[in-house]
Amino acid sequence: MGPLVAVLLWSGAAAAQDPAKAMACDTLLAARRVDASTGASRTAEGEVGCRSIDRKSIGSVEQRALIGGAPYECMTIAGAGRCLWIVP
Repeated sequence: MGPLVAVLLWSGAAAAQDPAKAMACDTLLAARRVDASTGASRTAEGEVGCRSIDRKSIGSVEQRALIGGAPYECMTIAGAGRCLWIVP
């Protein structure tokens, strides 16, 4: 019964996310902290340099990092002037 509960909880969290938005941070460290502390909610309350952005504004990958099995990518963002780290 444990795996079924985990799947149900995960699917509920995934449904709460806005698929048109992504969480982006100025630094990899900030993106990692948001990912580690917020789980599926993907809010960056109190995390300096992080914000919700429109997925349509995301361009190509400039940098990649793999931390603890989680992929992080610094993507070009329309109007940002530099890449931002996208929270996986």
